[in-house]
Amino acid sequence: MLAFYMALIDEESDKEKFERIYHLYAKRMLKMAYSVLHNQSQCEDVVHEAFIKIARNINAVDEVDSVKTLSYVLKATKNTAINWDKKHQKEKSNVKFDDCEKLSDDDFIERLDIGNTYNRVVEAILSLDEKYRDVLYYHFVCEMSVNNISDLLGRKTSTVKQQLVRGKKILLEKLREEQLL
Repeated sequence: MLAFYMALIDEESDKEKFERIYHLYAKRMLKMAYSVLHNQSQCEDVVHEAFIKIARNINAVDEVDSVKTLSYVLKATKNTAINWDKKHQKEKSNVKFDDCEKLSDDDFIERLDIGNTYNRVVEAILSLDEKYRDVLYYHFVCEMSVNNISDLLGRKTSTVKQQLVRGKKILLEKLREEQLL
């Protein structure tokens, strides 16, 4: 697949830059797409589209290992996933009976419960005040380290750690109110 993306880029230095982006960020991009779509095959399609967009705009990237590039790549993925979700919303609302027939009742209930709980927790995170929302979202949904979050948001590491602690307390209270815990 990498060769396909490389064909979209003319300059050799840009091809090297893209290859580094591909190897550094592909897994995080999949996680970001999954946090929006909760469907592995759709996530792969979204990440593919995001990589095409990044390849076409490779000049927007200066330093591959920078927080700015990480932010750019994750935003491109998230926006692509959101657009994909809107475009395919109708398909999501249709129940696929073939899939349901293969699942036992217990597996069916477990899938509904896990997906529903995850979605509600993410919704609860997104409803928090911005300073807690961003830190919790990047840490738990995007699985970013405290140092990376600190760099991305331009905050001190100690501030991000404190916001994580306070944000978790607030999130737990909110989840108890919504009877998710």
